[in-house]
Amino acid sequence: MRQILGFGAALVLGAAMTAPALAEAGSVTGTWVVGKDSAYAGSFCGNDGKAFCLTVTRLSGGMDTPDNRPYLGVNIIDKAKPAGNGRWKGKLNLFGQSADTTVSLKNENTLLLHGCVYVVICKDLELARAD
Repeated sequence: MRQILGFGAALVLGAAMTAPALAEAGSVTGTWVVGKDSAYAGSFCGNDGKAFCLTVTRLSGGMDTPDNRPYLGVNIIDKAKPAGNGRWKGKLNLFGQSADTTVSLKNENTLLLHGCVYVVICKDLELARAD
């Protein structure tokens, strides 16, 4: 099964990412990494500037593949809606698959994603702050 931007094959099947929000909402912005081979920009987006977007900004090493390159510069989480302090709910979209996703902050340096497909296939993923 193929790797997808560091998330692994389970994400293609709809698994993805979260945990309790312990940090202020503003700290979700910035550069986040999964290992050394992929980086993502977290930003506020949407008409009111309160939604959350996660954009693929770097692919290298094992993540720089023909399958992954179309996602470079793309929001894989686009306009997730606020769902409490430091928490957003929306969709993760990769390879034509979509997962219900909750994004939250574990602390100032850890962004947690929790995603489910069909409510039964779920996966958590931690991203580390790079900046």
